[in-house]
Amino acid sequence: MVDSMRMKQLLSESLPLPLRQWLWERKVAAGNRRIRELGGELSTRIHDAAQKDIAIGKGIQTKADWESFRDVRCEALRRSLNLSEERVAPPRALVTGTLKLNACHIENMVFHGHMDIPVTANMYRPVGITTNTPAIVLCHSHHDSKSEEELQCMGMTWARQGCTVLIMDLLGHGERRQHPFTSQKDFAGAFRVDRQDYYFRSVLDMQLQLVGESLMGWMVQDVRRGIDVLCADPHIDCDRIIVVGSVAGGGDLAAVVGAVDMRVSNVVAFNFGHLSMGDWESTRNLPDTARLRFWPWVILASLAPRRLIYGREFAWNHVDGAWNYLKNVYALYGQSEALRSVSGSGHVSSNGPLDSHCMNIGPLHRAQLYPIFQDWFGIPVPEHEETTCIEKHKLICLTEEARREFSSRRVHEVVQQLSRQYLTVARKGRATQEPAMLAIQLQQDLVPVLGPMQPFTSCRVHSMYQGVSRSEYVKLEVEKNIFVRLQILRPSHSDIPQLPVVIGVAQEGNRRLKNERQSLIRRLLKQRIVVCLTELRGTGDGRQGEIYRGRISPSAGIAATSLMLGESLLISRVRDLRTVIAYLKHRDEIDDSRVGIWGAALPASNFSDDDLAVPFNADSYPERGEPLGGVVSLLATLFEPQIQAVYVQGGLASYETLLDKPYIYQPVDSLIRGLLTVADIPDIAAALAPRPLRMEGLVDGSNRQLDTPQIESMYHRARLAYGRAGKSESQCSINIEKTSGLEISRWFANFLCP
Repeated sequence: MVDSMRMKQLLSESLPLPLRQWLWERKVAAGNRRIRELGGELSTRIHDAAQKDIAIGKGIQTKADWESFRDVRCEALRRSLNLSEERVAPPRALVTGTLKLNACHIENMVFHGHMDIPVTANMYRPVGITTNTPAIVLCHSHHDSKSEEELQCMGMTWARQGCTVLIMDLLGHGERRQHPFTSQKDFAGAFRVDRQDYYFRSVLDMQLQLVGESLMGWMVQDVRRGIDVLCADPHIDCDRIIVVGSVAGGGDLAAVVGAVDMRVSNVVAFNFGHLSMGDWESTRNLPDTARLRFWPWVILASLAPRRLIYGREFAWNHVDGAWNYLKNVYALYGQSEALRSVSGSGHVSSNGPLDSHCMNIGPLHRAQLYPIFQDWFGIPVPEHEETTCIEKHKLICLTEEARREFSSRRVHEVVQQLSRQYLTVARKGRATQEPAMLAIQLQQDLVPVLGPMQPFTSCRVHSMYQGVSRSEYVKLEVEKNIFVRLQILRPSHSDIPQLPVVIGVAQEGNRRLKNERQSLIRRLLKQRIVVCLTELRGTGDGRQGEIYRGRISPSAGIAATSLMLGESLLISRVRDLRTVIAYLKHRDEIDDSRVGIWGAALPASNFSDDDLAVPFNADSYPERGEPLGGVVSLLATLFEPQIQAVYVQGGLASYETLLDKPYIYQPVDSLIRGLLTVADIPDIAAALAPRPLRMEGLVDGSNRQLDTPQIESMYHRARLAYGRAGKSESQCSINIEKTSGLEISRWFANFLCP
């Protein structure tokens, strides 16, 4: 007998390919409907804020007014990226090998980058030049690392023309990759080896976010350390330092470096300047962009009156809002000649001979750069380019000597150490607090990191209708065009005028939660407890898997869009939950002094003995956890003193566990930017004492269920806090196994139905 899955497969294969593709796109769109709706509203807000700021910029008539406008935004950019203005001694550069070519000499070098993570770089030096040379720093694209052929071509060609060229591996790329997948031999299944550096950028930024840092910020710091190396070289003309940013992310980095480092005399920025909404690739859209108004065009314009080349990879007709903005700013300085543009041909969506796709900067673009560099810096236009490339293994910098001298710590280990340092200081400040004051102190500590935590006061009931069997459906508009959906289930045959309520929350939404936790819901109702199932903003699509919750899913992009507005998406959802609590207080049938919260994670956990080192886009991928329900429940309880009991089922035990490995199996929209500078989930649990707390089946950052020793190690402070409050173990129950719906319903009833 053919099973149902096989029948579906046979039916699918019988359909024409275009129809199958259309059906697949419809399925993906339907599975991401709620989160896409939220993304549309957040994007509208960003667009409106950008238009207002553009209008302000158009009204600027003097250089002084522009510089006042610019300085506020550049300082905000530095703060957001956590960039220090403190100058440090130039890092020592260890040359690990030299290639002597006719056109130039290439030094393979290693130097200390940001946080002492070693930077690998190739320095292309001219031969036979006795005067100080211009220096060009090339920021490569996300397509490849420092040894890519176009980069080699530019390095050798400009060195032959009398320049010193520095090409670094950006953090996470090439010799600085943070994952183990360097060849097909490193994993049993099929995967794209050449894209893993790029894909793993998502993991790096997730880990950096937890301590309030960013991948862009750390890349900027590394490039600035490279400029330190150049400025310490007596053969470099420090008045002619040029930063060139390639297509596909290099231009973004070059522009930000130029904006924050006045040593840069010229920036070439490809494909940067337009407003990009949230994307999983975090260097495309910086956190706080819309809140603090350092828009891409403002970052570029801040370079004025220094020289700027505005690059476009494909055809461009100079009809461009960012270009016009730049021209107006440069005109204020009377320096219109300091602004130039280069562009390619064709279109990104085509692949014909006239479409100027490139890995970094293509020949068509380079041909336009050469005469500009001659005009500005006296760099001769080359008669021909150096197109004979060096074998990549000859450009490797990390020799055994370098490995002995430089730290081998990976980014996740460095961030883990940072988080422990932050948390040690923060916990020490709270250690002397009495149980009654611990929650208040933690709230005060968290607010600078979390931002506003109040419920949304503009909330209104958008719609309400009765369902079957004493159920009610309520749609709340918590903010303009942002909705929270409730399904309120009431016990039958109750003659009590006001009943306790348990609010249930899960990422997958009310239908999935109701279907998969029927036993608990049914038994809560038998205990005469109202159940309010809650879908917070953008949740409720009910889908799991990579295309719905992974790296390239809409939820990843919309989490980044929310950060552009200055708020972690999970914090917005905590505020949604607090708004729901405020709404329920005003319902006649609810006793607002007897409220419990239940945060559920529905996905299965990964097996503890599985090898979870899996490349992106592998055919089989580990299961991702869903921490939303547990984390929002704990945070809402911390800020809502009337919550009487909280139950977390299958949630994340600790954000610090996301730093244990160079991979993560939790969704990016579950992160709270900067949380680990102040507290972790166990700290929040401890601050809830003496209120009843129950947590079961907790998992780590790899979505592996933790064992008893691990749980006890993480939650010993919570145990101590409840002990100091004089509460029994039943009021702080943290177990590795999930218990039955009957037992959980009795636990809630014990505290809500005295």
